Amino acid sequence: MSSSDKGKRLRVAIYCRISLARYGDLVKVERQEEDCRTLCDRLGWDVIEVFVDPNRSAWLRNRKRPGWDAMLQGITGGRFDAIVVYHGDRLIRQPWDLELLLRIADEKGIRLASPTGTRNLDSADDRFILRIEAAQACRESDNTSRRAKRAAEARAATGVPRKGGKRPYGFEADLVTVREDEAAIVREMAGRILAGESTGALVRDLNARGVPNASGNPWYHEGIRKLLCGPRLAGLATFRGEITGPGQWPAILERDTWELVRRVLLGKKASFPQATNARKHLLTNIALCGSCSAPLAVRYNSRSETLLAYGCINSECDQKVHRVMEPLDEYVIGRVLRRLSDPELWERVEAVPEDNGAGAELEALEARKRQVVAEFAEDDAMDPALLRGMLRRLDERIQAARNRIASQRASHVLDGCQGMTREAWDALPLDRRRAIVRETMTVTVHRSRKGPGFDKSSVKAQAR
Repeated sequence: MSSSDKGKRLRVAIYCRISLARYGDLVKVERQEEDCRTLCDRLGWDVIEVFVDPNRSAWLRNRKRPGWDAMLQGITGGRFDAIVVYHGDRLIRQPWDLELLLRIADEKGIRLASPTGTRNLDSADDRFILRIEAAQACRESDNTSRRAKRAAEARAATGVPRKGGKRPYGFEADLVTVREDEAAIVREMAGRILAGESTGALVRDLNARGVPNASGNPWYHEGIRKLLCGPRLAGLATFRGEITGPGQWPAILERDTWELVRRVLLGKKASFPQATNARKHLLTNIALCGSCSAPLAVRYNSRSETLLAYGCINSECDQKVHRVMEPLDEYVIGRVLRRLSDPELWERVEAVPEDNGAGAELEALEARKRQVVAEFAEDDAMDPALLRGMLRRLDERIQAARNRIASQRASHVLDGCQGMTREAWDALPLDRRRAIVRETMTVTVHRSRKGPGFDKSSVKAQAR
């Protein structure tokens, strides 16, 4: 402390920070404040305000520190003459923080003190020591981060569950034991998705039944999608979004089932990235315009404000079709029910063999791919072109296995539909009916050349 500060009661800002305060436990922060106040009493300085940043890391570049920012504003505004902090690494762990503080010190002439010593920010020697300490703290933080990342990668590679975080749905808090009542819900959701129902239908039904998510809250669309697309359900470990191999916990869904559910859900998200009316009516985004082949959307009939119709909304189509909804729906339903009684359809469905080995083959191919990459990383003599060729062939085989899994979709959608009656059809959820139409028919609507009334000759419902 300089001689000019002797006998002067400096106005002090105390700064306290702890990187992790579990469950709101701020005992460590309170201890920091206590030690800092003791120092201020000994120096004869007046504590004006205490700034606290619990659960805040000082070394992450993008982490906000409200207490730190508010303190700097107070210094800039001339409210404080000094900063007291428990230890230097509580205040600064990155060089840019120190340089910002030094710039303000140049303008305001502040002092920096801690129970372990006092720094004069006007002193070139003290600035030099502070810069060394900041560089050492930064290096320590980088090393800690690198070790943590390596440990997380090693755990993922061996299938060890991650530590901390929320309990995943379907598992107990140990992240390994299956919670059977929730596992049954997961399997129910997967089966309904494969049968053609939407996540919206699942949300409405589960919430109406009082079935909560893992946090005890109601379900929502994205929550169901993330759950069912998560590799954990198939017993797979991940690191940074990539599957690293089998996890050390049981699978709730078979690999084949999970792959197919994931494919269906990701396909729906790509088709409907935003909320639309596409799932509120039987043929929206299913029936096609006979002029441009674009999917039809719901339109109001030009002669009525309440009579719904299907119409082409492709701005580049110069021969747009427009058809009243109810008679077109009835016509297509009749064709679908006849198709469901057609022996040829069921011969085609039964001709697709049940392929329970595709999931196991997929896992083996993925493991081989990881092995090839690991061997290349350890062999400096391996030709990169050879590696690219091996990975390309493995990717082709992986995609072929996934296509075999996808070929099983029809059996899920059409399960229990053979010889279906109109009453049974009407009892199905709309999502399931839409899926059955997609699986059995290609519906193309052409412009009608007849007068009033439904022109079924302009509708081509071709069996698939």
